[in-house]
Amino acid sequence: MEGFEQDDYVRNGPFSQRPLCDLIEDYIAVRRATLTLFRNLDEAAWSRRGTANKNEVTVRALAYIIAGHELHHRRILEEKYFQSSTQG
Repeated sequence: MEGFEQDDYVRNGPFSQRPLCDLIEDYIAVRRATLTLFRNLDEAAWSRRGTANKNEVTVRALAYIIAGHELHHRRILEEKYFQSSTQG
């Protein structure tokens, strides 16, 4: 898996043309699929290695990376889009 420039991806994506509820449904679907994938791995699968963005990584490490990345995006959403609704 090769890395990519996420800012270019977002800038050129048609996200503003999609209803927020559709984007949320996509987010939920991807999260559920990821959790299902990891829940169904056998013990041997967790120690398998591969290359991601030119770095060797185990499946176990990818699970931690994905979880941390999801939290990172949640924080961004809360800070940029939801913070104003929680402040008085």
